[in-house]
Amino acid sequence: MKEACFRRQMFRSVLIHLPIIACLATGQWHLALIVFGITFVVMTYGILSPGTRLFGPVTTHIRPPGVLITIDDGPDPETTPVLLDLLDRHQTKAVFFLIGDRVSRWPHLAREIAARGHAIGNHSQTHPAHLFWLLGPWRMWSELADCQQSLGEVLGVQATWFRAPVGHYNAFTHPVARALGLRLMSWSCRGFDGTERNVDLVLKRIRRGLKPGAIVLLHEGRPGSPAVLEGTLQAVQAKGLKAVPLAEAGIYTRAHHKLSK
Repeated sequence: MKEACFRRQMFRSVLIHLPIIACLATGQWHLALIVFGITFVVMTYGILSPGTRLFGPVTTHIRPPGVLITIDDGPDPETTPVLLDLLDRHQTKAVFFLIGDRVSRWPHLAREIAARGHAIGNHSQTHPAHLFWLLGPWRMWSELADCQQSLGEVLGVQATWFRAPVGHYNAFTHPVARALGLRLMSWSCRGFDGTERNVDLVLKRIRRGLKPGAIVLLHEGRPGSPAVLEGTLQAVQAKGLKAVPLAEAGIYTRAHHKLSK
């Protein structure tokens, strides 16, 4: 399955570069440079834009008027228990995108997340945040497949959704994910809490993007993670919205422009 996936993607990669190869073969060097520049810009946009469908389907919204709370980078021994208690207090279910090696390190936390009724997603095995968009096919497979294995060993089930570290993926991500039975989920609302330490500023950004059908991106493992989650849940209530479980969220996939269960 892995080899077939890679062969298909390599064939697509050759097709993408055929115009450049044709220009070089006919001695049109200047045209080749122009085509290369256009290709580079398009590919860079596809890598850096979390919601783009350039490489394949990406889920960015759910069925209105609900909103979906998603939490990345766990489990974390300091913040996971606090976040779970907050979600219980607000009677809210979230999607936890977990890192494989953290699941192996703190399996009891992963089991507790699942036991409390939250959905589990694949967030790669090692979370190579600064390098994920550069990964070749073999390392890409390892990151997604190893996380699936870690989740399976600890929880007895594997994820059906994948979120790329930092939301950056490349031309190899979709075929690998598809071969592993994974769909890609991005977001439509975020406060940059993964790097921003000012909780008020984070919540201001989240409130601005919090609309019916939003997928909200949050993180754990940061000092302000509990305050950000609490403020987000309060904002959902203040706007008259409802945070729904993944199982009740109609999923909007940009590549198809339609709602589906």
